[in-house]
Amino acid sequence: MLASQAYGGTALTSPRERSTPLQIGQHQQSLPPRWEEFLNALTHRLAKPAFSLLSTRCITRSDLSGIFAEIRKELGLPSTFPDGPDIIQHLHSMGLASVIPVDLTGSSSESSPSKQFIVFGIEGASKPDIDSLELLQAYKQDGVICYFSAISYFDLTTQAPAHHHIASLTRKSPIKKLSNQDLVTKAYNKESTIKNKKIGTHVFSFDGVPFYSVKRVLNSIPGIKTRVLSSRTTIRISTIEQTLLDTLHYPYHCGGAEVVFEAWRNRIDNIDDDLLLGYLEKIQIPPLTRRVGAILEMLRHTPSNALNSFLSKSREGIFSLPEVSTIPLLRGINFPQINHNWNVLVP
Repeated sequence: MLASQAYGGTALTSPRERSTPLQIGQHQQSLPPRWEEFLNALTHRLAKPAFSLLSTRCITRSDLSGIFAEIRKELGLPSTFPDGPDIIQHLHSMGLASVIPVDLTGSSSESSPSKQFIVFGIEGASKPDIDSLELLQAYKQDGVICYFSAISYFDLTTQAPAHHHIASLTRKSPIKKLSNQDLVTKAYNKESTIKNKKIGTHVFSFDGVPFYSVKRVLNSIPGIKTRVLSSRTTIRISTIEQTLLDTLHYPYHCGGAEVVFEAWRNRIDNIDDDLLLGYLEKIQIPPLTRRVGAILEMLRHTPSNALNSFLSKSREGIFSLPEVSTIPLLRGINFPQINHNWNVLVP
């Protein structure tokens, strides 16, 4: 594919054919030798998403630096070939790349993008059209979009996201190796130490909306799918049922009680009990299982035979222990009434 085809029809000519040099800031600068060869290689690399690069239209400056270095090495370009900032400047001058301004005010210095965001294929636009989920995936190419961002993507709420989240996945020893007593003890210890207002690390804001990065244990989020956002952007996002489970365990991340209950009401008639069952079996967090049982009862949803059997056995196992604490339906948010079947506080 020619560079002109991949980047919206912009005509590219070789340095030998160009009669006038590019205007770059206050300086005139000609295209470097072998520029067209480099540009064609870059075009090929960014033509469509790959497993390690889901967003190829919007990319952070730090990710681009790695891509530029790989191409320079593959082509055997000389050390005098432009470095990352100069390459981006050339692309911008040709109308092939634009910078997306993000607000780093109040963000963590460790996670703030060097992370200038670069969008390819936009010509003549001072502020290119960019989707929030595209920005999220570009920020962390191997991350998983979740919480309020996923709720909004699946149209489970009418409210605009007050914040966005993307998660980095970490591996830990599988929870299922613990004994039932140790499993419950560990889960309830985490319940008692929840920080209600801490919803992640603020990494930047865009259009007035804060974007957060969080870390999640891999076996706590088994429901992950990839979705095509555009021809050059694929996103990795929690599934609908996984997102609903997340709302019970992380309600503040998901927009609060009003958004959580709206999401469950909008999905309950079409909820996939088999997926819920599969996720609960893999996650194995007793408080989460209790919350699922309680909210299904609250919404008068009759679970499938398999899910009902799992919930019944889980309840028997949990309540066979010497002491079972009362927990709220939404972690960290208390309610006035109690569901005695699950010993869960409900609205």
